[in-house]
Amino acid sequence: MKDWKWCALVSLAIMLLSLMPQIHFWLVRGRQWNGAYTILQGDELLYSAYVNALIDGRPRRNDPAIGEDDHSDAPLPESLFSIQFIPAYAIAWFSRGIGASASAAFIALLAFGGLFASVSIYWLLAVVTGQHKVAAVGVLFVLCFGAIAGGQGLAFLIFKSDVRFLGLPFLRRYEPALPFPMWFVFCTLVWRALTTPAKRVAMIAALLAALTFVILVFSYFYLWTAAIAWFACLTCLWLILRPLDRRRLALVLTWVSALAVPALALYAYLLSNLPAGLGATQVLTFTRRPDLLRMPELIGTFIILVLIVGIRRGTLSVSKPQVIFAASFAMMPFVVFNQQVVTGRSLQPFHYEVLIANYVVLIGLVIIIRLLQPAIPRRTALLTVVTCLVWGLVEVNLPSPVRSLNDAKYDEMIPVLLNLKQLAQTDGTWQGLEARGKATTLVFSPEYGVSRLLPTWAPQGLLLSTGSASFQSLPQTQRREWLFMHFYYCGRSMQYVRELLNDRNDDPFLTYYAKSTIFGPERVLLFLGQDSLAVTQEEIESEVRAYGAFTNSFSRDEALKRPVTYAVSLAGDKFDFSQIDLWYERDAGQQVGAYILYRLKLRDERTAITRITDSEGQQSNR
Repeated sequence: MKDWKWCALVSLAIMLLSLMPQIHFWLVRGRQWNGAYTILQGDELLYSAYVNALIDGRPRRNDPAIGEDDHSDAPLPESLFSIQFIPAYAIAWFSRGIGASASAAFIALLAFGGLFASVSIYWLLAVVTGQHKVAAVGVLFVLCFGAIAGGQGLAFLIFKSDVRFLGLPFLRRYEPALPFPMWFVFCTLVWRALTTPAKRVAMIAALLAALTFVILVFSYFYLWTAAIAWFACLTCLWLILRPLDRRRLALVLTWVSALAVPALALYAYLLSNLPAGLGATQVLTFTRRPDLLRMPELIGTFIILVLIVGIRRGTLSVSKPQVIFAASFAMMPFVVFNQQVVTGRSLQPFHYEVLIANYVVLIGLVIIIRLLQPAIPRRTALLTVVTCLVWGLVEVNLPSPVRSLNDAKYDEMIPVLLNLKQLAQTDGTWQGLEARGKATTLVFSPEYGVSRLLPTWAPQGLLLSTGSASFQSLPQTQRREWLFMHFYYCGRSMQYVRELLNDRNDDPFLTYYAKSTIFGPERVLLFLGQDSLAVTQEEIESEVRAYGAFTNSFSRDEALKRPVTYAVSLAGDKFDFSQIDLWYERDAGQQVGAYILYRLKLRDERTAITRITDSEGQQSNR
């Protein structure tokens, strides 16, 4: 037990590193902080929106962006959120129990994610290497250099145009931050099941490993598929290199399969209830092309070469369990990045590169160093610790000033969103969700950030449904039409849309959303698919003309498709509401914090026609 003090020390260090972006943001906002969490990755807003819906007691199948729930009168299909439900429910139940918001839960996840990841990796390295000090140094090495091992982070920012992950990638909330430690718990339990002499202990470890795998199945696709790939590599190596242990291996396989097979069958059933357009929204690529040059594969190749040299020189035993485990960790990336050679399907493999395979190969590297150098000098260990911590500090803190500027804008939105949450009790939002599975209220805002953040705080639907592609509840044509409607109400010209689609806009988040909605995410982020083609100017001009045709033909019937209840604008921004005022009666507005909240009421047809005629007359007089 005394040796676990090293675990406590490194876990504390990683927890502090994990919290530093939020601490920096707190210092920036000071007493003006309204409760926002610092956003490490853009996808976190989708995850916090889903968690907020569960905290509010909404069903597992819901789309918080458009304000819809699964209902007998209007059933919703499964989504990747509803299938990977274990982390979301764990966060929601805990948050509801202590009265915390989704935002507060995501702040806590930084600390808990760093803590659980540290403890799980420490446990794995401690039982495999038998050295607690090595395990402690290994935790720092693996977690602080994980971004580099995934071809991401500050080190690659000047060399690559597709760097999307800075800091500590495993902390992206809640996927993979919450289930991430379970991957290494699974590996540790498999080690115990295969190497513990006591059969009863081995059987219990195998059963617990199976339960851990089941949790991974309903937690995150890239973790459980990576676990299968690693377990397959380990099984093959164990069968070949330790033939006398085949009975023990068969026992482990039996226990794991007994629970894994039913779990995978249920998972397959849930997948069958996904919308038909899933492949397009998730960039499922049909290819058999090998993928052999990713960073984890290069590190894995190095580990395998070192193992071969060590075995040939007699310094390593090919049948030693530690050698087999290190080899299995090195081989795993080749399986996950090249399974499409057999299956013909590849689904955004960069997630493996950044969120799991990179950490796995670094663990294999730590095991190899321990095997080749049983006694690591104290000075070397100290230098390694200092290097890891310094790089971790640089990796985590350098992006914080830029990130905090954007986080501050979101934090200023929270008072008006909390006001909307309070209004939901009386404006029919909850009544509509409970009676028909649809919120009767929609919110429009020319500020794109409001559309991104609102579902994390309030239950009303959005005119601009920023998360609907991820929840797969809307066809692409409908999302495109709603985007055009948003631009129309904002009074955007064809030239504005042209500039936006050509990346000549000061809001990169809106630019990405617009382009990915119209053309597909793989056409914007080319690394998502192996055969992705960049958007052409001809395609952009075609969409600009389509938007012009949409605005010219806009009618009250179009407005009735998505009647808006509230409008939110930045105070002092002097937003031109003329397009909204053609179709809606707008009250004087209420200033809440830095924003003004307006109530809207759809005009009757005669009044709308009169206002449109007057508007056209004024334009022709000019």
